[in-house]
Amino acid sequence: MKKILAILLAALMVFTLGVTAFAEGEEENTGILLPEFPAQAEGEINFVSENTYVEAGGTYDIPVYLVSNYTSELCADPEYILVGMNLTLIGQAFDANLMTIKAITPSAEVQALAGYQLFGADVVDGFTNNFNFMVTDASILNQEKLLLANVKVEVSPEYTGYNEDGTEMDCQLEIGAAQWDNYRDTPYTALAASQIEICNDTTYEYDCIDIGGGVISVVAGHVIVTPPVPTWEERLKAWAIEQAIKILTFFQGITDVLLGLLPTL
Repeated sequence: MKKILAILLAALMVFTLGVTAFAEGEEENTGILLPEFPAQAEGEINFVSENTYVEAGGTYDIPVYLVSNYTSELCADPEYILVGMNLTLIGQAFDANLMTIKAITPSAEVQALAGYQLFGADVVDGFTNNFNFMVTDASILNQEKLLLANVKVEVSPEYTGYNEDGTEMDCQLEIGAAQWDNYRDTPYTALAASQIEICNDTTYEYDCIDIGGGVISVVAGHVIVTPPVPTWEERLKAWAIEQAIKILTFFQGITDVLLGLLPTL
């Protein structure tokens, strides 16, 4: 009787291990891991482009946000705050000429900030697309989720969303350091070399905040194919296969245990 109980206990342990191993295999993510939207953090400024699912032949407005919680001695009463960025597509779909930036449109929210003045929202080419503006409103440095602009992206009718090996074709809307060369005729560009410039007077005494300087971070959203929605038949089939594997694992465990213990009976 003790031996029978030992056999059953051993079989149960093997079954549990088999189910656990199967569950761990299911958690493996072989697709593209999409970044999460960041929360406000003290002393940080985040520029964020939103993850967007796309299909062949479509045109999509991809939001670009500012998430900020930054203060400095110049922020109490700034003469002005310059904000600029270079928006580009990077990745396989862009390299294959299957996605193109067509326009950059400032949001109503950013245009409503005090002292708003647009320097440029220009689509130049695949590598230089400027969005640069000025405000006098220091609240821009403390924003939970401020929509800055919408970037219109056109997807080619030839886009399938997948590489030749069957993997998802990746693409991201990258936010890079400001390009001010096209706006040299403005009185503010002499001091503009990074994404945000805070100036407290017209003598160009300013606080420079750069990407990579520990203050500004970028979260580049992915622009990828819409994931297929499985039919109920496909979901039922996947469930049946899962249960069959569990059952086979269970009985295989019992078989192995019995074969190992039978010589001792």
